Amino acid sequence: MRRKLFTFLVLLPLAVLVWATQRKDPFTFDRRVVVTDLMPGIPAAERKQLGPFILQQAWLLEGADHRFGGYSALVPQDGGLLAISDRNRTLSIPLSLTPGAFTSSMPNMVVQRWPDGHTSVGFDTESVVRDSADGSLWTGLEDDWRVVRTDPGTGATNLIPVNETRDWPRNGGAEAMARLPDGRWIILCESCGTGRGGLHLGLLVKGRPGLSKAQKFGFIVPAAFDPVDAVPLPDGRLLILVRKLGFSPPGFSARIVLADLSRLDPRRPLPTTELARLEGPAMRENWEGMALTPSTDGLSLWLVSDANASTFQQTRLLRLWFDPATLSAR
Repeated sequence: MRRKLFTFLVLLPLAVLVWATQRKDPFTFDRRVVVTDLMPGIPAAERKQLGPFILQQAWLLEGADHRFGGYSALVPQDGGLLAISDRNRTLSIPLSLTPGAFTSSMPNMVVQRWPDGHTSVGFDTESVVRDSADGSLWTGLEDDWRVVRTDPGTGATNLIPVNETRDWPRNGGAEAMARLPDGRWIILCESCGTGRGGLHLGLLVKGRPGLSKAQKFGFIVPAAFDPVDAVPLPDGRLLILVRKLGFSPPGFSARIVLADLSRLDPRRPLPTTELARLEGPAMRENWEGMALTPSTDGLSLWLVSDANASTFQQTRLLRLWFDPATLSAR
């Protein structure tokens, strides 16, 4: 209890600072997104901390539209990436970014339609997965025990309860979600940690969430870090993006860890291996979304940050190249 109280008192001023410096944007509609190259300002020491990942691109994205920003999830789409914000808005990002600008519509990701004709869009969308079996998009929600399936043809949404998450704490829900190559799904809880030793709670689902049996399991990430996104490798291993809010220096820290799900045993926590750190003045941000795309002789790992509508944070996009065969041995 004393430790939790101390942590609360230390982090409270920083949380207040984030809230107090939020931008007060007017309700403007401007689909233009300005792109700035950040690569020249990232020193070699910070790139070295990325371990097996080679930094290929680093972009600053800026938009005047009140619907822009707050991105917490990322998923590949034809010719680019789809970023989803925690305000239930989307942004289509081309893969072939260059300094300058691009335009994108920013519609709601989840639209719940009621029999009387009215709609609900007030969802805190935190994760998104494309089901390779049929192309549908599955969205995880914060403070909600449901996931959302969006039909790839009609765009119709279906909110599906995941009963195993009903007792998850506030800020629970499918913060990180991934579909494994064998058709199983993983759901990770951000706020289900014990606060000791990096232990967190996840679900291994035999099929689609809410429609298949799920099994709880524990997993261990670096102490004080929480999972915010996950993507599967072709061999079934899982890359997990973890994050913490610190005070010295103030701001967020992030790590990328690797989990070998072939070692999963529900009787004991699954260990993870740290692969990379996103640290230093140039790289430090609130990294939340992660996606994989094919690349020459390897894969590209994309990361997007959530600026929290704060004046001292930014929306950034990273592209990291890596060869999955060079990652830690199975």
